[in-house]
Amino acid sequence: MAKLTPREKIAKARINLLTEHPFFGCIAMRMVPREATGELAKAIPALAVDIYGNLIYNPKWVAQADSEKLKCGIAHEVLHLALEHLQRKGSRNPRTFNIATDAQVNYILSGSFHIPNNWVRIPEMEGKSAEETYDWLIRNAKFQKNPHAFGRSFDVHYYGSKQKTQGGGKSGKQGTFKGSSPFRAPGQQPFDAKRAVVEAHNFAKQQGNVPAGIERVFGDLLNPVMDWKEILRRFLVSIIPHDFTYTYPAKKSYSVGYYMPKIVRERVELVIGVDTSGSISDEEYAEFLTEIYALTRQFDALRAWLCICDCELKDVFEIDENFDPYSIKGRGYGGTSSLPVYDWIKKEKMNNIKVLIYFTDGYIDIPQEEKPFPTLWIITANGREDTVKQMKNAIVIKMPKRRGRRDDW
Repeated sequence: MAKLTPREKIAKARINLLTEHPFFGCIAMRMVPREATGELAKAIPALAVDIYGNLIYNPKWVAQADSEKLKCGIAHEVLHLALEHLQRKGSRNPRTFNIATDAQVNYILSGSFHIPNNWVRIPEMEGKSAEETYDWLIRNAKFQKNPHAFGRSFDVHYYGSKQKTQGGGKSGKQGTFKGSSPFRAPGQQPFDAKRAVVEAHNFAKQQGNVPAGIERVFGDLLNPVMDWKEILRRFLVSIIPHDFTYTYPAKKSYSVGYYMPKIVRERVELVIGVDTSGSISDEEYAEFLTEIYALTRQFDALRAWLCICDCELKDVFEIDENFDPYSIKGRGYGGTSSLPVYDWIKKEKMNNIKVLIYFTDGYIDIPQEEKPFPTLWIITANGREDTVKQMKNAIVIKMPKRRGRRDDW
Protein backbone atom coordinates (compact mmCIF):
# COMPACT_ATOMS: atom_id res chain seq x y z
CA MET A 1 0.00 0.00 0.00
CA ALA A 2 1.41 3.38 -1.07
CA LYS A 3 2.41 5.75 1.71
CA LEU A 4 0.05 8.70 2.08
CA THR A 5 1.31 12.21 1.55
CA PRO A 6 0.84 14.73 4.40
CA ARG A 7 -2.08 16.33 2.56
CA GLU A 8 -3.68 12.92 2.03
CA LYS A 9 -3.23 12.12 5.74
CA ILE A 10 -4.98 15.39 6.64
CA ALA A 11 -7.85 14.52 4.28
CA LYS A 12 -8.17 11.01 5.70
CA ALA A 13 -8.09 12.29 9.29
CA ARG A 14 -10.91 14.77 8.59
CA ILE A 15 -13.05 12.05 7.00
CA ASN A 16 -12.41 9.73 9.95
CA LEU A 17 -13.39 12.52 12.34
CA LEU A 18 -16.62 12.97 10.42
CA THR A 19 -17.57 9.31 11.00
CA GLU A 20 -16.06 8.74 14.46
CA HIS A 21 -16.53 12.18 16.03
CA PRO A 22 -19.15 13.92 13.87
CA PHE A 23 -19.24 17.17 15.86
CA PHE A 24 -15.52 17.82 15.40
CA GLY A 25 -15.50 16.34 11.90
CA CYS A 26 -18.33 18.53 10.66
CA ILE A 27 -16.46 21.69 11.68
CA ALA A 28 -13.13 20.32 10.43
CA MET A 29 -14.64 19.80 6.96
CA ARG A 30 -15.38 23.55 6.88
CA MET A 31 -11.74 24.39 7.48
CA VAL A 32 -9.28 24.89 4.62
CA PRO A 33 -6.03 22.86 4.82
CA ARG A 34 -2.94 24.97 4.11
CA GLU A 35 0.53 23.45 3.96
CA ALA A 36 3.28 25.52 5.56
CA THR A 37 6.50 25.51 3.55
CA GLY A 38 9.78 27.38 3.55
CA GLU A 39 10.15 30.10 6.15
CA LEU A 40 6.52 29.70 7.22
CA ALA A 41 7.13 26.07 8.22
CA LYS A 42 9.94 27.11 10.58
CA ALA A 43 7.45 29.03 12.74
CA ILE A 44 4.87 26.21 12.79
CA PRO A 45 6.24 23.01 14.36
CA ALA A 46 2.95 21.12 14.09
CA LEU A 47 -0.41 22.78 13.41
CA ALA A 48 -1.78 26.32 13.34
CA VAL A 49 -5.11 28.07 12.95
CA ASP A 50 -6.24 31.55 11.97
CA ILE A 51 -9.48 33.51 12.25
CA TYR A 52 -10.35 32.63 8.64
CA GLY A 53 -10.67 28.91 9.33
CA ASN A 54 -7.40 27.89 7.72
CA LEU A 55 -6.05 24.60 9.10
CA ILE A 56 -2.31 25.08 8.68
CA TYR A 57 0.05 22.11 9.03
CA ASN A 58 3.73 21.37 8.96
CA PRO A 59 4.13 18.44 6.52
CA LYS A 60 7.01 16.92 8.53
CA TRP A 61 4.90 16.76 11.71
CA VAL A 62 1.93 15.31 9.85
CA ALA A 63 4.13 12.66 8.22
CA GLN A 64 5.39 11.52 11.64
CA ALA A 65 2.09 11.70 13.56
CA ASP A 66 -0.06 8.59 13.91
CA SER A 67 -3.75 8.74 12.97
CA GLU A 68 -5.03 9.20 16.54
CA LYS A 69 -2.65 12.06 17.33
CA LEU A 70 -3.49 13.72 14.01
CA LYS A 71 -7.25 13.51 14.62
CA CYS A 72 -6.81 14.87 18.12
CA GLY A 73 -4.67 17.73 16.78
CA ILE A 74 -7.27 18.70 14.18
CA ALA A 75 -10.06 18.53 16.79
CA HIS A 76 -7.90 20.80 18.96
CA GLU A 77 -7.82 23.46 16.23
CA VAL A 78 -11.55 22.98 15.66
CA LEU A 79 -12.30 23.97 19.26
CA HIS A 80 -10.08 27.06 19.07
CA LEU A 81 -12.28 28.23 16.19
CA ALA A 82 -15.57 27.10 17.73
CA LEU A 83 -14.84 28.83 21.04
CA GLU A 84 -13.62 31.96 19.22
CA HIS A 85 -10.37 31.95 21.17
CA LEU A 86 -8.61 33.99 18.48
CA GLN A 87 -11.12 36.83 18.90
CA ARG A 88 -11.07 36.71 22.71
CA LYS A 89 -7.37 37.39 23.31
CA GLY A 90 -7.75 41.16 23.59
CA SER A 91 -4.61 42.77 24.98
CA ARG A 92 -3.43 39.61 26.77
CA ASN A 93 0.00 38.14 26.19
CA PRO A 94 -0.40 35.86 23.13
CA ARG A 95 1.89 33.11 24.39
CA THR A 96 0.28 32.87 27.82
CA PHE A 97 -3.23 33.07 26.39
CA ASN A 98 -2.32 30.27 23.96
CA ILE A 99 -1.40 28.08 26.91
CA ALA A 100 -4.62 29.01 28.76
CA THR A 101 -6.83 28.19 25.77
CA ASP A 102 -4.91 25.00 25.03
CA ALA A 103 -5.50 23.82 28.59
CA GLN A 104 -9.26 24.28 28.30
CA VAL A 105 -9.44 22.75 24.82
CA ASN A 106 -7.47 19.70 25.91
CA TYR A 107 -9.72 19.26 28.95
CA ILE A 108 -12.80 19.23 26.72
CA LEU A 109 -11.14 16.85 24.24
CA SER A 110 -10.13 14.43 27.02
CA GLY A 111 -13.68 13.09 27.04
CA SER A 112 -13.35 11.92 23.44
CA PHE A 113 -9.62 11.55 22.69
CA HIS A 114 -6.39 10.39 24.26
CA ILE A 115 -4.43 13.59 24.91
CA PRO A 116 -0.64 13.28 24.41
CA ASN A 117 1.24 13.47 27.70
CA ASN A 118 3.26 16.58 26.78
CA TRP A 119 0.24 18.68 25.76
CA VAL A 120 -0.95 21.37 28.17
CA ARG A 121 -3.08 20.17 31.07
CA ILE A 122 -3.87 22.27 34.17
CA PRO A 123 -5.92 20.12 36.57
CA GLU A 124 -6.45 23.04 38.96
CA MET A 125 -8.32 25.00 36.26
CA GLU A 126 -10.40 22.28 34.62
CA GLY A 127 -13.91 23.56 34.04
CA LYS A 128 -12.82 27.21 34.18
CA SER A 129 -12.86 29.71 31.31
CA ALA A 130 -9.78 30.52 29.27
CA GLU A 131 -9.79 34.04 30.72
CA GLU A 132 -9.86 32.69 34.29
CA THR A 133 -7.04 30.28 33.46
CA TYR A 134 -4.98 33.10 31.96
CA ASP A 135 -5.34 35.18 35.13
CA TRP A 136 -4.40 32.15 37.23
CA LEU A 137 -1.27 31.57 35.14
CA ILE A 138 -0.19 35.19 35.52
CA ARG A 139 -0.42 34.87 39.33
CA ASN A 140 1.16 31.42 39.51
CA ALA A 141 4.81 31.49 40.56
CA LYS A 142 5.42 27.96 39.26
CA PHE A 143 4.40 29.00 35.76
CA GLN A 144 6.44 32.20 35.86
CA LYS A 145 9.57 30.24 36.75
CA ASN A 146 8.89 27.48 34.21
CA PRO A 147 6.46 28.29 31.34
CA HIS A 148 6.42 24.59 30.43
CA ALA A 149 5.42 23.47 33.94
CA PHE A 150 1.99 22.36 32.71
CA GLY A 151 3.02 21.08 29.28
CA ARG A 152 3.74 22.67 25.92
CA SER A 153 1.49 24.38 23.41
CA PHE A 154 2.10 22.51 20.19
CA ASP A 155 0.21 24.88 17.88
CA VAL A 156 0.38 28.46 16.60
CA HIS A 157 -2.44 31.01 16.65
CA TYR A 158 -2.84 33.78 14.08
CA TYR A 159 -4.90 36.34 15.93
CA GLY A 160 -5.61 38.67 13.03
CA SER A 161 -4.65 42.19 12.08
CA LYS A 162 -1.85 44.03 13.88
CA GLN A 163 -1.10 41.12 16.17
CA LYS A 164 2.19 39.35 16.62
CA THR A 165 1.89 35.61 16.11
CA GLN A 166 3.28 33.48 18.88
CA GLY A 167 3.83 29.75 18.80
CA GLY A 168 5.13 26.93 20.91
CA GLY A 169 5.98 23.33 20.35
CA LYS A 170 9.06 21.26 21.10
CA SER A 171 11.29 23.75 19.36
CA GLY A 172 10.07 26.54 21.63
CA LYS A 173 10.24 28.93 18.69
CA GLN A 174 7.90 31.85 18.35
CA GLY A 175 6.31 33.00 15.11
CA THR A 176 7.57 36.21 13.56
CA PHE A 177 4.72 37.11 11.21
CA LYS A 178 2.90 40.36 11.89
CA GLY A 179 -0.51 41.48 10.68
CA SER A 180 -3.17 39.21 9.26
CA SER A 181 -2.55 35.54 8.63
CA PRO A 182 -0.24 34.94 5.65
CA PHE A 183 -2.43 31.96 4.76
CA ARG A 184 -5.52 34.03 4.08
CA ALA A 185 -6.78 33.68 0.51
CA PRO A 186 -8.01 36.80 -1.33
CA GLY A 187 -11.60 37.53 -0.30
CA GLN A 188 -11.60 34.91 2.48
CA GLN A 189 -13.93 35.97 5.31
CA PRO A 190 -13.56 35.25 9.04
CA PHE A 191 -14.81 31.83 10.07
CA ASP A 192 -18.48 31.79 11.11
CA ALA A 193 -18.05 29.88 14.36
CA LYS A 194 -21.61 30.19 15.65
CA ARG A 195 -23.17 28.77 12.50
CA ALA A 196 -20.58 26.00 12.33
CA VAL A 197 -21.22 24.94 15.94
CA VAL A 198 -25.02 24.83 15.52
CA GLU A 199 -24.81 22.80 12.28
CA ALA A 200 -22.17 20.47 13.75
CA HIS A 201 -24.29 19.85 16.85
CA ASN A 202 -27.36 19.08 14.73
CA PHE A 203 -25.32 16.70 12.57
CA ALA A 204 -23.83 14.92 15.60
CA LYS A 205 -27.26 14.68 17.21
CA GLN A 206 -28.66 13.01 14.10
CA GLN A 207 -25.82 10.49 14.32
CA GLY A 208 -26.51 9.95 18.01
CA ASN A 209 -22.93 10.88 18.83
CA VAL A 210 -22.71 14.23 20.60
CA PRO A 211 -19.45 14.58 22.57
CA ALA A 212 -19.76 14.60 26.34
CA GLY A 213 -19.98 18.12 27.73
CA ILE A 214 -20.43 19.89 24.38
CA GLU A 215 -24.01 20.94 25.08
CA ARG A 216 -22.88 22.46 28.38
CA VAL A 217 -19.94 24.28 26.79
CA PHE A 218 -22.09 25.76 24.02
CA GLY A 219 -25.32 25.88 26.02
CA ASP A 220 -26.27 29.49 25.23
CA LEU A 221 -25.66 28.96 21.53
CA LEU A 222 -27.37 25.57 21.17
CA ASN A 223 -30.30 26.41 23.44
CA PRO A 224 -30.95 30.10 22.90
CA VAL A 225 -33.42 31.75 25.26
CA MET A 226 -35.78 34.04 23.43
CA ASP A 227 -36.00 37.50 24.93
CA TRP A 228 -39.04 37.69 27.23
CA LYS A 229 -39.76 41.19 25.92
CA GLU A 230 -40.06 39.91 22.36
CA ILE A 231 -42.33 37.06 23.48
CA LEU A 232 -44.53 39.55 25.32
CA ARG A 233 -44.68 41.90 22.33
CA ARG A 234 -45.70 39.09 19.98
CA PHE A 235 -48.33 37.92 22.44
CA LEU A 236 -49.91 41.36 22.67
CA VAL A 237 -49.96 41.69 18.90
CA SER A 238 -51.71 38.34 18.61
CA ILE A 239 -54.52 39.13 21.09
CA ILE A 240 -55.63 42.41 19.50
CA PRO A 241 -58.21 41.56 16.82
CA HIS A 242 -58.51 43.84 13.83
CA ASP A 243 -60.41 44.18 10.58
CA PHE A 244 -60.45 46.44 7.54
CA THR A 245 -63.01 48.97 6.38
CA TYR A 246 -63.27 50.88 3.11
CA THR A 247 -65.70 53.42 4.63
CA TYR A 248 -62.76 55.61 5.64
CA PRO A 249 -59.36 55.64 3.95
CA ALA A 250 -56.17 54.99 5.88
CA LYS A 251 -54.01 58.02 6.56
CA LYS A 252 -51.28 56.55 4.36
CA SER A 253 -53.61 56.89 1.35
CA TYR A 254 -52.82 60.60 1.12
CA SER A 255 -49.07 60.07 0.89
CA VAL A 256 -48.97 57.03 -1.40
CA GLY A 257 -51.58 58.34 -3.86
CA TYR A 258 -54.06 55.47 -3.85
CA TYR A 259 -56.94 54.34 -1.64
CA MET A 260 -56.01 52.10 1.28
CA PRO A 261 -58.51 50.58 3.72
CA LYS A 262 -58.46 51.74 7.30
CA ILE A 263 -57.63 49.20 9.98
CA VAL A 264 -60.41 48.91 12.52
CA ARG A 265 -59.28 47.43 15.82
CA GLU A 266 -61.56 46.20 18.55
CA ARG A 267 -60.79 47.88 21.86
CA VAL A 268 -59.54 45.38 24.40
CA GLU A 269 -58.63 45.59 28.06
CA LEU A 270 -55.44 44.28 29.57
CA VAL A 271 -54.74 43.76 33.27
CA ILE A 272 -51.23 43.58 34.70
CA GLY A 273 -50.77 42.15 38.16
CA VAL A 274 -47.60 43.03 40.05
CA ASP A 275 -46.37 40.99 43.00
CA THR A 276 -44.91 43.43 45.55
CA SER A 277 -43.16 40.81 47.66
CA GLY A 278 -39.84 41.98 49.08
CA SER A 279 -37.78 39.44 47.13
CA ILE A 280 -38.24 41.33 43.85
CA SER A 281 -35.77 44.18 43.37
CA ASP A 282 -36.71 47.72 42.36
CA GLU A 283 -34.58 47.25 39.22
CA GLU A 284 -36.68 44.26 38.18
CA TYR A 285 -39.90 46.21 38.78
CA ALA A 286 -38.62 49.14 36.74
CA GLU A 287 -37.48 46.92 33.85
CA PHE A 288 -40.79 45.07 33.70
CA LEU A 289 -43.03 48.12 34.04
CA THR A 290 -40.99 50.18 31.58
CA GLU A 291 -41.41 47.46 28.97
CA ILE A 292 -45.13 47.14 29.74
CA TYR A 293 -45.60 50.89 29.44
CA ALA A 294 -43.74 51.03 26.11
CA LEU A 295 -45.74 48.14 24.66
CA THR A 296 -49.17 49.33 25.78
CA ARG A 297 -48.59 52.81 24.38
CA GLN A 298 -47.97 51.30 20.94
CA PHE A 299 -51.59 50.20 20.55
CA ASP A 300 -54.46 52.69 20.44
CA ALA A 301 -56.99 49.91 20.91
CA LEU A 302 -55.41 48.66 24.13
CA ARG A 303 -56.49 49.91 27.57
CA ALA A 304 -54.28 48.59 30.37
CA TRP A 305 -54.71 48.51 34.14
CA LEU A 306 -52.01 47.84 36.71
CA CYS A 307 -52.90 46.04 39.94
CA ILE A 308 -50.44 46.25 42.86
CA CYS A 309 -50.92 43.26 45.14
CA ASP A 310 -49.26 41.25 47.87
CA CYS A 311 -51.71 39.29 50.04
CA GLU A 312 -54.36 41.90 49.20
CA LEU A 313 -54.98 44.45 46.47
CA LYS A 314 -53.11 47.66 47.32
CA ASP A 315 -53.55 50.01 44.33
CA VAL A 316 -54.93 50.06 40.80
CA PHE A 317 -53.56 52.41 38.12
CA GLU A 318 -54.50 52.96 34.51
CA ILE A 319 -51.43 52.89 32.30
CA ASP A 320 -51.77 56.10 30.34
CA GLU A 321 -49.41 58.85 29.20
CA ASN A 322 -48.99 60.02 32.82
CA PHE A 323 -47.92 56.64 34.16
CA ASP A 324 -44.44 56.53 35.74
CA PRO A 325 -42.92 53.00 35.81
CA TYR A 326 -40.31 54.05 38.38
CA SER A 327 -42.96 55.05 40.91
CA ILE A 328 -43.90 51.41 41.60
CA LYS A 329 -41.72 49.84 44.27
CA GLY A 330 -41.77 46.49 46.01
CA ARG A 331 -43.01 47.13 49.49
CA GLY A 332 -44.97 44.06 50.55
CA TYR A 333 -43.61 41.28 52.74
CA GLY A 334 -44.79 37.88 53.82
CA GLY A 335 -47.46 35.96 51.94
CA THR A 336 -48.38 36.77 48.35
CA SER A 337 -51.58 35.89 46.52
CA SER A 338 -52.89 36.51 43.02
CA LEU A 339 -56.50 35.83 44.05
CA PRO A 340 -57.36 39.49 44.88
CA VAL A 341 -56.46 40.49 41.31
CA TYR A 342 -58.77 37.85 39.83
CA ASP A 343 -61.51 38.98 42.25
CA TRP A 344 -61.06 42.61 41.13
CA ILE A 345 -61.40 41.61 37.47
CA LYS A 346 -64.63 39.77 38.27
CA LYS A 347 -65.99 42.62 40.38
CA GLU A 348 -65.27 45.26 37.71
CA LYS A 349 -66.97 43.03 35.10
CA MET A 350 -64.10 43.38 32.66
CA ASN A 351 -65.69 41.10 30.09
CA ASN A 352 -63.44 42.28 27.29
CA ILE A 353 -60.20 41.31 29.00
CA LYS A 354 -57.96 39.27 26.72
CA VAL A 355 -55.18 38.36 29.13
CA LEU A 356 -53.87 38.90 32.64
CA ILE A 357 -50.11 39.49 32.73
CA TYR A 358 -48.69 38.77 36.16
CA PHE A 359 -45.18 39.71 37.27
CA THR A 360 -44.00 37.66 40.24
CA ASP A 361 -41.18 35.63 41.76
CA GLY A 362 -43.46 32.57 41.63
CA TYR A 363 -43.96 32.23 45.39
CA ILE A 364 -47.65 33.03 45.14
CA ASP A 365 -51.13 31.56 45.66
CA ILE A 366 -53.00 30.82 42.44
CA PRO A 367 -56.68 30.08 41.69
CA GLN A 368 -57.68 26.46 41.40
CA GLU A 369 -60.45 26.91 38.84
CA GLU A 370 -59.81 27.63 35.16
CA LYS A 371 -60.32 31.23 34.07
CA PRO A 372 -62.01 32.32 30.80
CA PHE A 373 -58.90 34.27 29.82
CA PRO A 374 -55.22 33.21 29.81
CA THR A 375 -52.69 34.31 32.38
CA LEU A 376 -49.21 35.19 31.16
CA TRP A 377 -46.80 34.76 34.08
CA ILE A 378 -43.52 36.69 33.93
CA ILE A 379 -41.20 35.05 36.49
CA THR A 380 -38.13 36.82 37.86
CA ALA A 381 -34.69 35.39 37.09
CA ASN A 382 -34.33 33.74 40.51
CA GLY A 383 -38.01 32.89 40.89
CA ARG A 384 -39.78 29.51 40.78
CA GLU A 385 -41.96 28.31 37.89
CA ASP A 386 -43.47 25.08 39.22
CA THR A 387 -46.37 26.67 41.12
CA VAL A 388 -47.78 28.79 38.30
CA LYS A 389 -47.24 26.01 35.74
CA GLN A 390 -49.90 24.00 37.58
CA MET A 391 -52.55 26.53 36.63
CA LYS A 392 -54.76 25.83 33.63
CA ASN A 393 -54.69 28.25 30.70
CA ALA A 394 -51.33 29.65 31.82
CA ILE A 395 -48.26 30.73 29.85
CA VAL A 396 -44.96 31.05 31.74
CA ILE A 397 -41.96 33.18 30.73
CA LYS A 398 -38.77 33.25 32.81
CA MET A 399 -36.66 36.41 32.83
CA PRO A 400 -32.97 35.67 32.10
CA LYS A 401 -30.28 36.13 34.71
CA ARG A 402 -28.09 39.16 34.32
CA ARG A 403 -24.52 38.46 33.26
CA GLY A 404 -21.51 40.63 33.69
CA ARG A 405 -19.54 38.94 30.90
CA ARG A 406 -19.64 36.00 28.60
CA ASP A 407 -19.56 32.86 30.71
CA ASP A 408 -18.14 30.35 28.30
CA TRP A 409 -14.88 28.51 27.76
